[in-house]
Amino acid sequence: MAALAEIQSDVPPHWTMSSRKIAIFVSLSIMSLVIALDANIIVTSLSNNEAIIQDIGGTSTQAFWVGTAYLISCAVVMPFIESVSNVLGRREVLIPCIGLFTAGTLMCCFTSGIALMIAGRVVQGVGAGGMYVLCLVIFTDIVALRLRFKFYGIIQGAWAIGSISGPIIAGAVAEHTTWRWVFYLNLPICAYCLAFFSLFCQLKKPVDTVAITHIDWLGGFLFTASWVSLLVGISWGGVQFAWGSAQTVAPITLGVVGLAATVIYEARYAPHPFLKKTIFTSVNSVLVYILGFLQGLILYGQLYYVPLYFLSVQSYTPTTSGVAMLPVSVLLVPGSIVSGVMISRLNSYRWAIWVGWTLTAVTSGLLIQWGVGTPVIVWVVTLMVGGVGHGFVLNAQTFVSGVSTPEENAAESAAIYLFCRTLGTAIGVNVGSSVFQNFMAMKLPVELSAVPSGAFQDSVLGAYAFALQRVHTVFTGVAGLGLLLSLCIPRYSLDRTLPCRRTSLSEDTDGETNVKS
Repeated sequence: MAALAEIQSDVPPHWTMSSRKIAIFVSLSIMSLVIALDANIIVTSLSNNEAIIQDIGGTSTQAFWVGTAYLISCAVVMPFIESVSNVLGRREVLIPCIGLFTAGTLMCCFTSGIALMIAGRVVQGVGAGGMYVLCLVIFTDIVALRLRFKFYGIIQGAWAIGSISGPIIAGAVAEHTTWRWVFYLNLPICAYCLAFFSLFCQLKKPVDTVAITHIDWLGGFLFTASWVSLLVGISWGGVQFAWGSAQTVAPITLGVVGLAATVIYEARYAPHPFLKKTIFTSVNSVLVYILGFLQGLILYGQLYYVPLYFLSVQSYTPTTSGVAMLPVSVLLVPGSIVSGVMISRLNSYRWAIWVGWTLTAVTSGLLIQWGVGTPVIVWVVTLMVGGVGHGFVLNAQTFVSGVSTPEENAAESAAIYLFCRTLGTAIGVNVGSSVFQNFMAMKLPVELSAVPSGAFQDSVLGAYAFALQRVHTVFTGVAGLGLLLSLCIPRYSLDRTLPCRRTSLSEDTDGETNVKS
């Protein structure tokens, strides 16, 4: 892997977010928003999935893959794309990723069949994975260690806005226009990002411009293909095929064997491994990767099954269900920003992680109590608590792995963390779906056999509420595990003298990022 040039060894005491950095900062935030929006606007919208089936054909299972294909492809490419950017340069990899995301969006806009729709979502996911990981990597390159918590809260806030506004926009689209507008909305943002990073933002290439043979193509292929196989098997299990069926066991087994082969190849045979052993040798870093996975699982699980509660049990319209999620976004974004500012001022991050996981666990526990007659004030307070909790965890955890990792590995560590968190989002929806369907199949016949005629609707709603409560019981257990693991995170000073890897950015004579006028 090519070495990147060191610009300066110490963080300057007068470091500020200049207007030039702000231009990149705003563009990174916009990218983060559109990636999250595109993930949630389909994954959390049952109404749009039904509209897609009615318009272009397909089964409910295929409609499920319209959302899942995006999450899987987005997750599995992150570490490899980050490693390629170390060789070719951040900008040289980011622009093709934006192009892929745009191409996938166009495929979805003008598709006439479900197969092309799923293919478009895969292409979108690959582009989004590269955009998302490079968003964090570029940020890590240009911002000093202690200030990362403070400023990245804004980018995380943009991601949170996209995540939470997805159901609202999806509901409005489902009720008032065609589902294709879900994808049309991406095009202006794609055009802006392509124009900015192609024409106005000059990112510096690595000094050692080695041949692309230094890219670990075989390792990247083994890693990506193995995770795809494993995640496809997990997605099929309990939803499309039984967990014990050959259709489920075979891809899961193939994925596990492939990952074992990847580890052996990367450790012993790869001349330029894209997975550095140093980012896994720290127990603390691995702990944060696990916490990232758990939070992704819970966050997307709640973003999917809370709107389902409003649609099914409360019989809200798609738009009203989206609006009902506002208590989360109203406090998640400020929570992320405020926690980042306080972390920078207090030179301490563990308290934010502990508070965040405590509130997340409390939220999951409160969701278990939601039933047919739950009053509005209860779910509003529950979602507000969840918004603050997720906001604290989102920002604080992102850079903790980098704090306990040598600065030269900060970008790689950030990529693995994002991969783990996105992996959790892909698995969270599928785990919840399996639990929900199993308990619905168990509860609904019992409810229907025990009620008099005319109470059919109440029985169905009761079965929905029961199954959703079991889903949130699982998420509560996961949140409790996350809280316990978070207590093991050690304290590191954010005032340590570390090299600020502003290595991928062209600089003027004053040392600032070069953004062309």
